[in-house]
Amino acid sequence: MRVMIKENVEKFLGLNGILSEKLEGFEHRPQQMEMASAVETAFSEARHIIVEAGTGTGKSLAYLIPAILWAVENNKKVVISTYTKTLQQQILNHDIPFLSEKLGIPFRYALCMGNENYLSLRRLKRSAQAGLFNKAEEEEQWSGVFDWAAKTETGYRSDLPFEVMPQVWEEVGRQKDLCLGKNCETHSSCFYFKARKKWFGAHLLIVNHHLFFANVANSGAVLPAFDAVIFDEAQNLEEAATQFLGLEISNSNLFYFLDRLHNPRTKKGLLTRIDHALVPHVRKMAMTVRHSVEAFFSHFLEEYGKEDRVLRFYKPPVIDNGIYVPMEALRESLKSLEAGLHSEEDRVDVAAAAERCFEFNNTVSAILNQNLQGYVYWIEITNRKRFPRVVLRGVPIHVAEELHTQLFDKLDRIIMTSATLTTNKKFEFIKERLGYQPYNELLLDAPFDYPNQSLLYVPQDLPEPGSETAPYVEKLSDRCKELIEASGGKTFILFTSYALLNQIYEKLDDGRIPFPLIRQGDLPTTLMIEKFKEKPSVIFGTNSFWQGVDIPGEALQSVIITKLPFDVPKEPLTEARIEELKRQNIDPFSHYQIPRAIIQLKQGFGRLIRKKTDIGVVSILDSRISRRGYGKQFIASLPTCPVITELDTVQNFFAEKNSR
Repeated sequence: MRVMIKENVEKFLGLNGILSEKLEGFEHRPQQMEMASAVETAFSEARHIIVEAGTGTGKSLAYLIPAILWAVENNKKVVISTYTKTLQQQILNHDIPFLSEKLGIPFRYALCMGNENYLSLRRLKRSAQAGLFNKAEEEEQWSGVFDWAAKTETGYRSDLPFEVMPQVWEEVGRQKDLCLGKNCETHSSCFYFKARKKWFGAHLLIVNHHLFFANVANSGAVLPAFDAVIFDEAQNLEEAATQFLGLEISNSNLFYFLDRLHNPRTKKGLLTRIDHALVPHVRKMAMTVRHSVEAFFSHFLEEYGKEDRVLRFYKPPVIDNGIYVPMEALRESLKSLEAGLHSEEDRVDVAAAAERCFEFNNTVSAILNQNLQGYVYWIEITNRKRFPRVVLRGVPIHVAEELHTQLFDKLDRIIMTSATLTTNKKFEFIKERLGYQPYNELLLDAPFDYPNQSLLYVPQDLPEPGSETAPYVEKLSDRCKELIEASGGKTFILFTSYALLNQIYEKLDDGRIPFPLIRQGDLPTTLMIEKFKEKPSVIFGTNSFWQGVDIPGEALQSVIITKLPFDVPKEPLTEARIEELKRQNIDPFSHYQIPRAIIQLKQGFGRLIRKKTDIGVVSILDSRISRRGYGKQFIASLPTCPVITELDTVQNFFAEKNSR
């Protein structure tokens, strides 16, 4: 007999529901119930919906419960896709185990990761015979991976007890084009294939946006077929799709590939492990390619300089593709070598290298000729000690059409959600950027008492950001110092650039502030957060600290936003999008730049209040929010709370709240 889903959702999340009985401190939230009802309807009636659910709504439970009930009842698969690792870990390590225990309904779930995240037992064994590493640290890490391999149940790179070096993982991690499949001696114990077996039997597949779009780009070959998808942190979908559908090639990637074939300095690589009469010829071809790569990228450095810069190609660069012919010759020689080998392992390795040559040539040609319509192309140069890194990129200016044909038209049930999807309380911007036309739109406020829990401080006596001159930096750093003192540390300072971050950090790191100053880039993010929670501290962070970082409680009471988070208008992709809108007679500032900045600002604001007992102040030290007409749009998009302009009001707020 079919059970109605609606009754089940109310049964679990309602006022007197199972969770209220089984979860100590459970709070019935009308917003959570409303969202869960909307999601259940989308599943049962095959609809697309979009939901903005403010921080504290409990949105993950609001979509997980109806997703589980629908998937189990109908024997279907639902994909849950997130942008940040933090949210993915919360779902996997907290929400799903909790529901597994409390729902009383058996369901299966699996974490899906890209194949490169899994240890390859065959390649690990092969690497033991090859003597691949020259440096003691690499040998030590390899030994650590070997010991870990005997204990791990997952083979996930992220489960290693240390941060493995890329060059070590490159030799032992799974690579799709090096897989022997069922012919591999380790197939029965392969971590990747054991994981995939779980994927096919699961009701819920937990992925990130990157893997989801890898599946789109590979015509559904990466993930099992699924029946519905929930995109959490959906404000990042456009950037995730753009990144994955783009092209990229660099001198460092090409040198790395050639070193793995044959490193003339260390005399190591694939072509030193294979015994065949053709190997000397193939090595010679590889050396010819190496010289052509050096010459090719030297032309770019001669043309554009060796200093750090990002430069858009408005038309195809006038640089000869000296790589194409030698790379094609190397590919042909590798194919000839492959045909004469007896070892299947060697054949797979050589065939994969030949395929990489083909891909490299296609990418270089596409970027140099700019033959993909609707793409923007640019070069990035980073000056480094050994040699300048040169990256050539090309990405689509719009992804809406691609998403429409490859995703929205193909799937009946799609839920998009986040705490930040609207601008001026409307979904128009995100819908237009993604080409998404949902059946239902739901805007839910956070269940917090913002008027009593928080203040928004917008001083009017600071200079506007501009040239970031010494007086501007001086006044900004002084105000940050006063705010840090008012809150007793417990502060995030959020920046839109590393340049300003470093300037303010250096001004404040003079011993006058009696709290640890933790600068992004000096430590891994997880370690930064651990240190921040230990005692009152100050974090200096850029993009990754504006979203996905969750620190409820007393540890964080002050968020300082130094500048409104506008994209740099001369950044190639932003510039191309602005030009495209102008061609359509659409004002890019009001229709694109402001909405993008509002969504990012809402993310930054959302770091502060994470629980009903939290208190704090968000300070926006960009006086344009007071002086420019568009500032009202930013404030109107934030949660309603007192907006104040005087520093002493901030000081009194902290003094009063903390005295309680």
